[in-house]
Amino acid sequence: MENTPERRISQHNALINARFSFVPLQMRLFVALLSRIDFDDVDFKEHLVPLDELIFDRRGGSAYEQVDEMCKGLTSFTLYIEELEEKTRKRGRKPNYTYIPLMAEAGYRADLGGVVASFNPKITPYLLQLRESGNFTMADMQEVLKLKSPQSVRIYWLLKEYSGFGRRTISVDDLRFVLGIEEHEYPRFSNFKARILDKAQSEIGETDIPFTYELEREGKTVARIKFLFQQLAASATKKTLPRAAEWADALAEIGVSQRSITTIANQLESGEYDVGYISFVLRIVEGQFRKGKIKKPAGAIYKALAEKYLLEDYRAETKPKPIVKKEVIKLIEKESIVAYKMSEVRKMYDNPGPYAQRQKRADTFEEHLQQIYLKDGFNVENREGEEWLVKSS
Repeated sequence: MENTPERRISQHNALINARFSFVPLQMRLFVALLSRIDFDDVDFKEHLVPLDELIFDRRGGSAYEQVDEMCKGLTSFTLYIEELEEKTRKRGRKPNYTYIPLMAEAGYRADLGGVVASFNPKITPYLLQLRESGNFTMADMQEVLKLKSPQSVRIYWLLKEYSGFGRRTISVDDLRFVLGIEEHEYPRFSNFKARILDKAQSEIGETDIPFTYELEREGKTVARIKFLFQQLAASATKKTLPRAAEWADALAEIGVSQRSITTIANQLESGEYDVGYISFVLRIVEGQFRKGKIKKPAGAIYKALAEKYLLEDYRAETKPKPIVKKEVIKLIEKESIVAYKMSEVRKMYDNPGPYAQRQKRADTFEEHLQQIYLKDGFNVENREGEEWLVKSS
């Protein structure tokens, strides 16, 4: 059983628009299972989800009973979902809908301290091998975890699907249908607005896709909701992107065109900069966007990458600097000491800049240390639990 969450989660767009309604505990288990799917998986695995991921406050004896009851409910839970074309996994022009059970199993295991669960193989086309369909949406796990309400999570994904457009108009009836809100619930629109829309706006406002909305009326009745939003650079706060293969997906989500991504790929391949520079640009542009200095993050990101005008700032930030520790201040009066953090040296080896690429690179980090540092008189020292390369002269 696997139990290590991945950082990015994905769903087929047909699943995003399916009709279902979770209670918070069910939604947390659903998201936890999504996070354990690898993009290359061909079938569903059985996963252990620790209780701490599902219940944040376990004071009181009812927590375990809640989880057990939740598992019981999920085993009979069904999705009302659009059928996909069998070979292409694409959505048909004239959609047909069907009911599919969500789970193959879900049960609380006291001996393991969590829930053992797996998805029903019938929903494989909606969660696995999604590249084949070309009709899916990705999200950052940490952004989804900011949301507490199941309805907010569903609306978040509905907006994510349209992140490249910056707007999505949904009829009130269609939104109620997707969220599984029956006609007798919130019969007055003012209640629906307060309990669903405004709550979602407040929660999603803390994520990478904050939104505003406009109400479109037919006579005195609110008929449609126009969501207006701007995709923020969710990956920008990471010092490096999770894997080099994901940088294109991250840029595409923000709205960078495929043609621009191809240009960036060519620059990477020719060694004009490394993947770390992309992450650096995302972080800088996100900060500018949040301060209102720019209106179109995708354009600003591409310009910074293509023209490389932030490249010197990136090199200055990532260049290892000689650091003098407090415990050797007295020694400096007698001799000159140069010290580098081992972690910074490793970072430079793993992410060489274009200038470093002109030189022959050692096959392993250990060989690199020997050729560049140890051979030149540096020694490895442990200071406050951290390794340093130190040279005295």
